[in-house]
Amino acid sequence: MGNYSNQAIINKGRTLATGQTNGMLNPEQSERFMQMVFDDSSFLGELRHEMRGSTKGTIEKLGVGRRLLRKKVEGDAPADGDLVEPVLGAVPYSTTDIVLGAEISEKFIRENIEKEGFEEVFMGMIAQQIKVDLLDLGFNGDTSYTGPDAAFVTITDGFIKGLETDSHILDAGALQGGNFTDDMFTGALKLLPTKYFNRTNYKWIANTRTYITWLEYLKQKETTAGDMAILNGQNLNPLSVGWKEVPNFPDGKIILADPKNLTIVNTYDIKIRKTTEGRSAVMKDMRYYAVHLDVDAIIMEKDAIVVINNVPLTV
Repeated sequence: MGNYSNQAIINKGRTLATGQTNGMLNPEQSERFMQMVFDDSSFLGELRHEMRGSTKGTIEKLGVGRRLLRKKVEGDAPADGDLVEPVLGAVPYSTTDIVLGAEISEKFIRENIEKEGFEEVFMGMIAQQIKVDLLDLGFNGDTSYTGPDAAFVTITDGFIKGLETDSHILDAGALQGGNFTDDMFTGALKLLPTKYFNRTNYKWIANTRTYITWLEYLKQKETTAGDMAILNGQNLNPLSVGWKEVPNFPDGKIILADPKNLTIVNTYDIKIRKTTEGRSAVMKDMRYYAVHLDVDAIIMEKDAIVVINNVPLTV
């Protein structure tokens, strides 16, 4: 990959008002910008990220099967039926165009201690907001949604909507009379085909309120784990599977999944645009910015995910 700094990417949009560039990043710059977004400091960075040249296509799945070892017999070659063959599959994607717009007054920049250097800081803030929004949209997107923030939520269907079919579903409301119970965690693991499970990679994905309910449940138990939850709020994980919290994730739901099974798809068609001209910019003394990109959220293997529904919010 070329050595493109964050500042070099930002500079790509600085001459837009004179028409010297249309703000299109080249593939290496696009990849660098998305690295700013998909860094390892957030849960978004733990998801699988694919960049493609086309807005529609497929993401390939490649495997080699299971239980392939055989006892060696001297002088005999493996039977034809025992030879490893690739297991092929593909998941379709279709990206949706999205944009994040922003504005700053020239007065604010003049009075800011960093002056023109503030622009780099500001673009970093924009990348941070894209990071937060992509994680939110990736899970919570629903094109049929009609409630608050519909303009955001209806951009594309996210993982939760996709998992309504073909995944494993556990109704926590049917356990222990509808009370919060750790039986839901053991039940979820029992539903998950054992060929997929890796305790290190899998996570319980939920919102903060659900995680707090889990801690409150532990505090009521007269056990060492309950004492630890009370004394120091130690991060205690059901069945040694870690928690991951997602902003605006719905109440009453937990997903058991390997984050790498959840994929955000973008293309290289990314534009960072800026203008300081035009009637509005002149009359209001403003700078206008826009980041144009596209997105889709797909699940590589639904059979490897368990969704727990109707999780109680109180203990």
